[in-house]
Order: sequence, then C-alpha cells, then structure tokens
Amino acid sequence: MLIPPAVTTNAEANAEVDYIVVQKADRVVSLWKQGRIIKTYPILAFGADPRGHKMREGDEKTPEGTYYIDGKHPSQNFQKFLNISYPNEVDKARAKQMGVPAGGNVGIHGDRGGISGFFQRMDKNWTDGCIAMRNADIEEIFAKVEVGTPIMIKP
Repeated sequence: MLIPPAVTTNAEANAEVDYIVVQKADRVVSLWKQGRIIKTYPILAFGADPRGHKMREGDEKTPEGTYYIDGKHPSQNFQKFLNISYPNEVDKARAKQMGVPAGGNVGIHGDRGGISGFFQRMDKNWTDGCIAMRNADIEEIFAKVEVGTPIMIKP
C-alpha cells in the first residue's frame, strides 16, 4: 500500500489549529482553522480491529466521537504522543453498564521505530486503538496542536 504525502492547502500552514478531524474510512487526519482545512495527513495504522466505536479496554478499536487533546508529550516508543480524552462520560457510563473497563491511554502518535512501514506493506493495523502517523507528520501536528484542542473521530 502506497502512503500519500501530507497535503497543505492555501490556508496558513503554521496557523494554530481550531480542531482536528480524523476520518477512519479515508485514513486521514485533517487540521482545521476558521472552518477550513489547513493540512491533511495520511494515517499509517489504527487499532487491530478498527471498525466501530471503542467499547471496552482491550477491544483494539479506535474510539469514534468528539473528544479533546488532554495531554501531549515526547514518547520513547512513538516519537510524540497526543493523548485523546477517551473515555468521556458517555464511554464510562456505557462501559459501566456493560460491566467492563472502558480503557484509556488512546492517542495520536508516531510510528514505532519503523514498524509501521512493515505492517503498512502487509496492509495491517497494529495499534491497540491509537492513531499511528509517520514520525515527520506527528512532529508537525505536535507543534501545531495545543492541549484542549477538540478532536472529532469519524467512522
């Protein structure tokens, strides 16, 4: 599978980001400012079972819905890590009703020392529910996104 380059539109590429949109079906992350896409990046991998919303810890799904970036830090294993506020109150209530743990520690991160390329060639998802990006792309996103930025994850 060939991974396309990130695409910059004519909007200011270094502008602050109002929100992030993840399109799981299209495998892209888009940064938005003032109602316009300022840049779109390809996604390397999702959770090993990416279809549908994350329901519980260990289901290897990437959550769907509206969250926010609630932390960002360098990562020894994944270059950079933008933590997503999963589980939200609805997710916690659903998991409680199901009698299962909701899980957590879901985010957007870089590739794991080249492992993404290996699995990408095999057309495999390999995270436990996170969104894996190329290291150069997560560096750019990390620099543009602040803690508190909303993120919408769509099927």
